[in-house]
Amino acid sequence: MDDAAPDAAPPAAGDLDLTIVILCRNEEGAIAHCVGEARGFIGRNAIRGEVLVVDNGSSDRSAERAREAGARVVAEPRAGYGNAILAGIGSARGRFVILGDGDGEHDLDALEPYYAKLQDGCDFVFGNRFADGAGAGSAPFLWRYLGNAALTAVGKALYGSPVNDFNCGLRGFRTSSARALALQCPGMEAASEMIVKAARAKARIAEAPTTQRPALDPARSSHLRVWRDGWRHLRLLMMLSPRWLYLYPGCLLLAAGALALLAPIANPVEEGGRFGSYTMLFGAASVICSAQLIAFSLLAQVFCERIGLAEERWTARLQSGRVVNGSILAGILAALLGAAGGLWSLYVWGQTGAPDIETRMRVAIPSVALLVCGVQLAFAGFILALLATQGARRTPGRA
Repeated sequence: MDDAAPDAAPPAAGDLDLTIVILCRNEEGAIAHCVGEARGFIGRNAIRGEVLVVDNGSSDRSAERAREAGARVVAEPRAGYGNAILAGIGSARGRFVILGDGDGEHDLDALEPYYAKLQDGCDFVFGNRFADGAGAGSAPFLWRYLGNAALTAVGKALYGSPVNDFNCGLRGFRTSSARALALQCPGMEAASEMIVKAARAKARIAEAPTTQRPALDPARSSHLRVWRDGWRHLRLLMMLSPRWLYLYPGCLLLAAGALALLAPIANPVEEGGRFGSYTMLFGAASVICSAQLIAFSLLAQVFCERIGLAEERWTARLQSGRVVNGSILAGILAALLGAAGGLWSLYVWGQTGAPDIETRMRVAIPSVALLVCGVQLAFAGFILALLATQGARRTPGRA
């Protein structure tokens, strides 16, 4: 059977009941066994289905072995787990898709829990390798478990997802639901992206216990790079949550900076206190950083809304002009107050003729903080206006 071009128009989901998609890259020693298991599941349950192997740039005879075993093969030359998933979703002909790896770690002949839950109305069914002590047969199981447990905990805390194993490669979904997510990540982090977007879309999500076996080919090296791929997963989870990445740290820095700026006034050095202009200097730096983070949180929130990863709340407010105009006006006012404070400190110095550094710095430092924060806030308002204008001109129905 001929390889399908990865950029061909996707077939309409629903021609068949089920497509079992097997992701494959240099799995010559295992792919035929995986295809056989998948075909056995389809035949034993009398399902109108197909087995689809996505050949993700293999340099061995994986595609040939898969074709000989009875699978339909599509080629995705762009390396990356996410690219392979997108090719599989785009080429699937079934109403449902069950996705697995071609290394033999998943039992593709025991997919009844996945298929049953999809038929019951679930949009996504994610495997859980740790439900009943499953998966302990894999050599790097403990190391992967610890890393996966940490990533899963972060994902559940940030997004309220019910999934307890973010990185299990065995998962099922409605083809139409997966296509609606508009996945974009090209690498391993696509596994987390699917869960995050499904949770944000309020999809119906379920789990199924999954046993992880050792890879069928012991000589094969794992495609997983623990530190690199783990960091990419964590980075994705953080950057898709603007409030936790930017807003909350920014608010903490703002509170700490304000306290540091006020402490020398309440407890000055010349009156036996411990706080002076150096304390104010670090307080000003904290306030400036907080202004940046809070502005970033708004910009990131609007961006997440634009790509379908957040409820459209801020975009409507921005299009009304109140937030944008308020940001610009507040920024201009803060900048003017900061400039006025700096000029006043120079005037006092000129009048007294004495270089009273401590007195002048207590005026100059907050003035500089106000000036910098005001400039940032005003120009952030213009960027928000730009994003709101672009959002208003979106084609309806497109993310």
